[in-house]
Amino acid sequence: MKSKNLTYTGIVTLILGVALLFMQATAINIVVMVVGGAFLLSSIIDLIVVFRSKATLEVNGERKSVTSISIISTLTAVATGALGLWMLLRPGSFSSLLVYVFAAIILLAGLYHISMLGFGFRNARFPFAFYILPILLVATGVVIFVLGPVKMMNAIVLVTGIALIVYAVCNFLEAAGESSYIKGENS
Repeated sequence: MKSKNLTYTGIVTLILGVALLFMQATAINIVVMVVGGAFLLSSIIDLIVVFRSKATLEVNGERKSVTSISIISTLTAVATGALGLWMLLRPGSFSSLLVYVFAAIILLAGLYHISMLGFGFRNARFPFAFYILPILLVATGVVIFVLGPVKMMNAIVLVTGIALIVYAVCNFLEAAGESSYIKGENS
């Protein structure tokens, strides 16, 4: 069952990686705008919830209105909405931050696959060649962090697209390894 999940995740990741390779010029701005839209939508939902419900607290069997909770919730929702609107209107302002987010995702993806190959399949032993791609993902994430957004801005989408494709290949290899191990165990 886990091999099916790995395969599905691999397919989605492969599609995202290929999309990034073909949409290099606008990919970072599109991602920033999608995140900004999600923040704005979340803010609108939070504001609706805050204004529709009254925050109350029960003290000595008596219900009292608590305005500090609704004020904090309102301020948080407004700040989230302002950030989302800013991201939608000026995505270029957030592009350099997104480089670090991509680097963190690539680094964590590599570490995840290394841990899955080493410890996730307890009885299965994978050859060292299976570790090469995840190690390259970790190295790519570290390089992006070290070089930073100024040097990596032009290449980040290309590198991220390639890293997502490598991540998908890792998923396919792990799925194949797990299913062949299960078949050998059931024989």
